Amino acid sequence: MSFGSKICKALRLAGQCAVWAVLILLVVLTAYIMICNMQGKAAVVFGRSIVKVISESMEPSIHDGDYIIIKKTDCSELEAGDIICFYSRDEEIFGKMNTHRIIRRLDDGSFVTKGDANYDEDSAAVTADNIIGKYEGKVRFLRWINSFASVKKLILAAVVVIMSVTAAFEVATIAKVSAEYRAKKAEADNETAVRQAIDREKHKLYEQDHADNKEREDI
Repeated sequence: MSFGSKICKALRLAGQCAVWAVLILLVVLTAYIMICNMQGKAAVVFGRSIVKVISESMEPSIHDGDYIIIKKTDCSELEAGDIICFYSRDEEIFGKMNTHRIIRRLDDGSFVTKGDANYDEDSAAVTADNIIGKYEGKVRFLRWINSFASVKKLILAAVVVIMSVTAAFEVATIAKVSAEYRAKKAEADNETAVRQAIDREKHKLYEQDHADNKEREDI
């Protein structure tokens, strides 16, 4: 095997390892985020909190089942209109994560909040020590993953992923074998052409030598 072939093989192997590493990382992160939210905790990933919304109180801005990104923010920078995630002090959902919009700041520094779809303001003000952070956006990939909640759908998704990855590797293998075959065929064709050229030259020399001998005999 030539040095170039070894380099190509090493690069292909590195690419395959990178694909598997990314897939494994995505699976681990997804599992971590979902487990944390099942336990009523915010999953912290790369300095951001990922929270699952479990109510329709922020429709139409945020939907039930959305996974949202929460950025830790200095409470002094928060103002009316900001959407924040916090541990609620309302009696019905005391201690649970809630995501609502700030309506106003009170003199003691706490915040009055309200869901966009709610008629009434939250009964308990939100204090700085209960604030997780400010809403920054959604993770749509996780909502899609969450749609495969049933066992059958998860199995189907796993089969599709495995088959897709296997098919990609098979295509790469076929391309490799095809390239090696073409290279060997080109090398064999070149050797054949060289042999034919040598045979033609030998035959030419033989004919020339035969003609010279005949000419000497005639003399």
